[in-house]
Amino acid sequence: MLDFRGAVALTITALSLNACGPKNRAAENGGSAGPLTARDSAAIVAVDSAFVAAANAGDAKGIAAVYASDAALLAPNLPLQRGRTAIQSFWGGLLDAYTVNFEVASDMLEGRGDLAYNLGHYRFTAVPKTKNAPGTADEGKYVEILKKQPDGSWKYTIDIYNSSLAPQH
Repeated sequence: MLDFRGAVALTITALSLNACGPKNRAAENGGSAGPLTARDSAAIVAVDSAFVAAANAGDAKGIAAVYASDAALLAPNLPLQRGRTAIQSFWGGLLDAYTVNFEVASDMLEGRGDLAYNLGHYRFTAVPKTKNAPGTADEGKYVEILKKQPDGSWKYTIDIYNSSLAPQH
């Protein structure tokens, strides 16, 4: 049987271990609850740069590579695209029909541990590859949720964008 001092010591030990538990689990998983490092922020900006470079090169596979394997793309007025294969097909359809020029800029980048969000704006033009087909241009805003991968890279897990232009009738 424990005496009073033993019970207090056991309680303090249990509380101390419990308080340390979540921090230790985060460290074991390679993440932390701290703010993004400068290195993480730069890596996230590089993901946007890789997206733009691949899009402007007409490389749907390169675009898909910046998305996590189970990512979701929420394009305006279209069904949800789930998974890298569906996302590659979505962008591939656009790139098969048009030569595009994308520009993106981040307005706010925040995150903790292995999750981040990037709020920004975009502009693009799309010139049809088929004669007599109409071209298009758009500008709008986006939100990307990114997750740090086991290899240390960052990938889009959720990507949503919408136009800032009035609908054309």
